[in-house]
Amino acid sequence: MKVAPEIVAALCRKHAPDLFTPTSWQGTPLDKVRLLWAISGVESSFGLNCNPRHEHGYCFGGRYLDPERTREWGCLAHCSYGPWQVMFPHFPLSVSPLSLMWDTDGRVAAEQCLVGAIKVLNVAIAHGAKNLGDIVIAYNGPADEEHYSGQLSVCLDRPMPESVSPVTA
Repeated sequence: MKVAPEIVAALCRKHAPDLFTPTSWQGTPLDKVRLLWAISGVESSFGLNCNPRHEHGYCFGGRYLDPERTREWGCLAHCSYGPWQVMFPHFPLSVSPLSLMWDTDGRVAAEQCLVGAIKVLNVAIAHGAKNLGDIVIAYNGPADEEHYSGQLSVCLDRPMPESVSPVTA
């Protein structure tokens, strides 16, 4: 599944104001639009690889298993979705994993995924994230912080395409 990078970029621009502003940020000022764009770059090559990914930590025996959603959706509850590869438990209970996969051009599903990503990021910021390392750990875990941070830095510098049309989804 793919979502055009133009759609991903337009969604980043549209929803960046929903991202909290860190109160004690250290280093280069946080550009919220570029952060959302860069995370999509690391997670899905800016929307070009949005296939759901099964995450073992959310599966049987994993520390993040959600038994209720697993009963309802099986292994679909153990996956991450969309350009930001948001884990299914971060979506409202009313969201079906099927709705995150089947969409004409990906706009609606991608927007739902971005709202989920912002929810995760806002929790990190509310808990005092001070730098990109803190954001990386909150978003992706501490296991490969150095590698993810390196990828994120590269993606922060990638140019964003102009939107073909405003995202109104």
